[in-house]
Amino acid sequence: MRSPVVVVLLACACAGKPVGPAGTTADGTSTTSGGEQRWTTEPQEPTTTGTTTTGTTTTTTGASEPELPSEGYHCDPRRQDCPAGHKCAPFASMMADDWNGARCVPLAGDPAELGEPCETEDYAHSGIDDCGLGLICWYFESAADLHGRCLGLCGEDDGCVDPDARCYEQPEASFLCYPLCDPLAQDCPPPATLCVRSSGVDGFLCRYAPAGEPAGAGMPCAGETDCAPGHVCDLADLVSGCAGERCCAPLCSLSQPSCPAELPQCLPYDATPPPEYADVGVCRAP
Repeated sequence: MRSPVVVVLLACACAGKPVGPAGTTADGTSTTSGGEQRWTTEPQEPTTTGTTTTGTTTTTTGASEPELPSEGYHCDPRRQDCPAGHKCAPFASMMADDWNGARCVPLAGDPAELGEPCETEDYAHSGIDDCGLGLICWYFESAADLHGRCLGLCGEDDGCVDPDARCYEQPEASFLCYPLCDPLAQDCPPPATLCVRSSGVDGFLCRYAPAGEPAGAGMPCAGETDCAPGHVCDLADLVSGCAGERCCAPLCSLSQPSCPAELPQCLPYDATPPPEYADVGVCRAP
């Protein structure tokens, strides 16, 4: 029997005047610095057992699941404040392509633990999966095949229970523990095919490659996930012939450099890198 991993957390931060999604109330004990307010609602309880009589037939009904809300923040994954047998999970209303709310969903009878295989129901950001408390199913094979593995949720003030993961802020105030990886080996398990450096994170993380053809060396980019595996999105003046504000440049090993002729210098990617990334360089223009 798997034992649920109780990890922490996602927060919805709404700045300014205390106005939240319809039906919500401000939880005065759950605030962030700077006056930002996290929102939650009273947990939805399952309906109770009852009987219905039609003519001479009596039907007994058991407890049923609460109806899942279609939008908004209805619970707090930081507190896991849902009824017994449920967990608070981030989800996307209207089948959006990123999380924009949180709701109570049924907890699997034998939930998967951190890093174990899992499956999500309905659509990628439904929040309905067979992972335990404080976990979410991610890294899918495709939009049609929602089999992945359980990753931890985290909060802006909390780390990850997995020492080999880092908390990365997603859009709409959601936080996910992405696994660390080796950018020179590009050792992320598919379909998380990119090992990239993300702003605000001390290390390289496994991320999804965007749809379409990734950008190669010298091609314009807007962010790290725009470039092909083994590349970074570097400043234009460091990449020969760059036609944008930033362009992709190949990574290299400082101890065994190998760079293309147009970007011949293998230079340290970070001035003061963590020890495990001390050999990571990037090919740059002279």
